[in-house]
Amino acid sequence: MPRVRSDDYDTKSQSIMDSAAALFATVGYPNAKMQDIARTCGATKSMLYHYFPTKDDLLSAMLTEHLEKLIASVEEAVSGGVPVKDRFAAFVRTYAQKSAQSRRRHVIAMNDVKFLPKAMQTPLRQLEKTVTDQVAALLREVNPGLQNHIYKPYAMMLLGMLNWTDYWYRPGGPMTSDELCERITRLFLLGFMAEKK
Repeated sequence: MPRVRSDDYDTKSQSIMDSAAALFATVGYPNAKMQDIARTCGATKSMLYHYFPTKDDLLSAMLTEHLEKLIASVEEAVSGGVPVKDRFAAFVRTYAQKSAQSRRRHVIAMNDVKFLPKAMQTPLRQLEKTVTDQVAALLREVNPGLQNHIYKPYAMMLLGMLNWTDYWYRPGGPMTSDELCERITRLFLLGFMAEKK
């Protein structure tokens, strides 16, 4: 059966995924029950099962949608006819400045994929690899000529730094999101540009 793409979801399934994301972020995926999800989104269990036959199907759909949107956003940020350092800064802004809803899904993506059966994890891991490959390709442009095996570890370090901001950064605090992105960009580029060929 072909995989449903994120743009195929209707308003009700989107609402269910949004409510489930908030619930998973609060109680954790293993502790959430389908009846809790139905109650949270104001649906009957039978309607919930119509859209998502199992809790695993719901999590898989939610994370597929999130990662596909992330890939599209990264692609948009890194393409275009501007200097590569400007595209790098645009990538950092795009990745770090998520809406609250996207932030919940991102944390769930980092924490909860492991609860899915291996067969459901595989396409999600491939989407995650696509993001890593996008970042590694951008870093290759930023500092070309390094040995090939250097770029992926740096891409993983950058993504790790950006992913952890979801845990501690709170918009509205003393550091604006623009300032945070500028500092991440500067910190990372200064170190990465120091790498020698």
